[in-house]
Amino acid sequence: MNSEFLLGETLINKYTNGFMYVDYPHKSVWSQDFNDTDYRAALKRLFVDQNERPVKLYVHIPFCEKLCFYCLCHRVITRDYDKVKSYMQILYKEIALLKAFFDQHGIKPNFREIHLGGGSPTVLRTPEFDELVDHLSSIIDFSLVDEFSIEIDPRSVKDDLDRVRHYHKRGVTRISVGVQDFDPIVQKTINRVQPRELIDALLVPDIREKFESVNFDVLVGLPMQTRESFQKTIATVIEMAPDRIDLAFFNYAPRNQPHMKVLENANRPNDIERHQLFLEATKALVESGYVRIGFDHFALATDRQAKAMTAKKLKWNSLGYSPGSCNDMLGIGLGSSSVLSDEYYCQNFYEQELYTASLDKGMFPVFRGYMLSQEDIMRRDIIQQLRSYYHLDFADLGKKYNINFVEYFSGELKVLQEFMQDGIVTLTPEELKISEVGKHFCNIVCRVFDGYNRGDGFPDNFFEINRTSGFGITSPNVIK
Repeated sequence: MNSEFLLGETLINKYTNGFMYVDYPHKSVWSQDFNDTDYRAALKRLFVDQNERPVKLYVHIPFCEKLCFYCLCHRVITRDYDKVKSYMQILYKEIALLKAFFDQHGIKPNFREIHLGGGSPTVLRTPEFDELVDHLSSIIDFSLVDEFSIEIDPRSVKDDLDRVRHYHKRGVTRISVGVQDFDPIVQKTINRVQPRELIDALLVPDIREKFESVNFDVLVGLPMQTRESFQKTIATVIEMAPDRIDLAFFNYAPRNQPHMKVLENANRPNDIERHQLFLEATKALVESGYVRIGFDHFALATDRQAKAMTAKKLKWNSLGYSPGSCNDMLGIGLGSSSVLSDEYYCQNFYEQELYTASLDKGMFPVFRGYMLSQEDIMRRDIIQQLRSYYHLDFADLGKKYNINFVEYFSGELKVLQEFMQDGIVTLTPEELKISEVGKHFCNIVCRVFDGYNRGDGFPDNFFEINRTSGFGITSPNVIK
């Protein structure tokens, strides 16, 4: 191990716990009393009062033919395509309800990005894909869309590459490929067997050139991963040269995801090994020319994401890092989440029966939601900046929120003194910076500014609470 990692190793037991923030406040704070009326108020706030703001539309297609044992996404495993077609007809009711709302208020929504996720949206065959795009065109002016992306399970299109070419014809500009790992032993263990040859066959030159950007999802800490095997996986990824890479930690969560119990006796890397795998992968990617985007994303310098990083326009949401053109996201489909006008979070029902029943009544299928206070918005902004740029400028934040930052967050800054002693952060009267080693513990620094998991005032036993409270763990149903 190199000296940088040895320094990190001495801190792992103290600082490693939980997972990166996805939403702030966390979904556990959201209220199930949030209903159709509240959702319409949120839509009105964004699309009427702030109608110039660019918006991303997220469409959740929850179906997969096989269960991947690492999966945290909200998914439905089926080989019955009639179930898929039936779901799409229900989804179209939600689109129609949105169109009626827009028409009622004379709204021309400013959708600038579209993302189809799952599950696996490539479960849709060409007629159903076309039908979906046609329905979306009732609320979207596709001539204004800057990015149209789709998540691809390479196993589902291996015998029908013309379907991928067809995505381009219908306006898709970016594809995201679920790679996870190239080692055959790891693939078999996680029930996702897809050799490199399968992905090479997908990304043939005529397909690659049709899309502005190609992303690879890669997981660190999967069962049976070793230092040698993961080095080979990363070397293969670099050789294949995707435009973007999402290098995320695998979260073993059998309590919330019972299917993961099948991995209980599999050899999983421990915390020390996980950090080593991640550190070495990061070093290899950066040395090969990738720009590190926040904590766990990477992009070629020519990609929109890297340019957004340079321009300080990067944003983090439940889909990962966004190039920043859309801070608002409207989610449709089972379990999908929305962030509307900075002030509202909303999430649809997970259960298809409840989702369908709401739409049949002409009501939006809202399961829960949350209206953020100014305090929430400020703390989310701080966590976003730490998550993306590892830096806080106290004067800028004080001016933005009309506070004396040092006085307002005196308790937090007191706790951060110990972080500074451990080399996690540097603190001056003007700013906070997370160190290179500290980046590996960024979620704990974010935790310091979390107003929901620490009770009244700031506890003196911060680190003891960290080790026992399970803070910051992402929802088991977070949308991929």
